[in-house]
Amino acid sequence: MDGAVDFSTLQLTEKPNQYLVCPAGECGGQAHMASPVFEVPVAALKDAWSHMLANQPRIEVLGEDSETNQIVVVQRSKLMHFPDTVTVAFVPLGEKRSTLYVYSRSTYGYSDLGVNAERIQAWLAALAADPAVAKK
Repeated sequence: MDGAVDFSTLQLTEKPNQYLVCPAGECGGQAHMASPVFEVPVAALKDAWSHMLANQPRIEVLGEDSETNQIVVVQRSKLMHFPDTVTVAFVPLGEKRSTLYVYSRSTYGYSDLGVNAERIQAWLAALAADPAVAKK
């Protein structure tokens, strides 16, 4: 699947046009943000993520891999339609808890002026606000 990521070996480039979210201690200290933990089974987290994505503009789903529990999407910029690729992997933490990895990166250029960071932070905030996964 195009855009799939092996998060266990992922190495960020020197470019600032990327943003990585990983569970604490899982990405060798290179993550920009620690992944939140949700008090829901991984299937519920994945459903909530898909629902959140459906409300985002200019999204194209490139693929979904049930074996690696990953979804890859492209979101295009509003004015120039530049593509940014976002890969998310859902991870169970037992039967009733889950987390995720997220890697968002620009296809072109060097700097993204913080767009990838803003996108993922906003998406995670929307996900956390979803009653299906919000902390009770």
